[in-house]
Amino acid sequence: MENLWNETEAASCSSNLDLRVYTSNLLGRSDDLVLHGGGNTSVKSVVEGEDILFVKGSGWDLVSIKAEDFAPVKLEVLKQMATLEHLSDTQMVAQQKAAMIDKSAPILL
Repeated sequence: MENLWNETEAASCSSNLDLRVYTSNLLGRSDDLVLHGGGNTSVKSVVEGEDILFVKGSGWDLVSIKAEDFAPVKLEVLKQMATLEHLSDTQMVAQQKAAMIDKSAPILL
């Protein structure tokens, strides 16, 4: 497998999210690693003092994903959801949507 990492391109990333976009694009270039551009990537970052998990939105290919294609979700809410004994798919989607700090961001599935 060819190493596609470029130190200059990586150094030009100005945030954790920009670096995740870069690495997602690299992963998406390899058919050995992803099937039809799919897969999931995410990165944790602090936004206004709160831990936010930026998660690849459904429907975007890794090779062409951009920062705005990641859904920003409050990490604490996701952790609380993980402790629930029961959570239907409908409830999970509703809670994830409510935990997003940008309601126009892509949905998570």
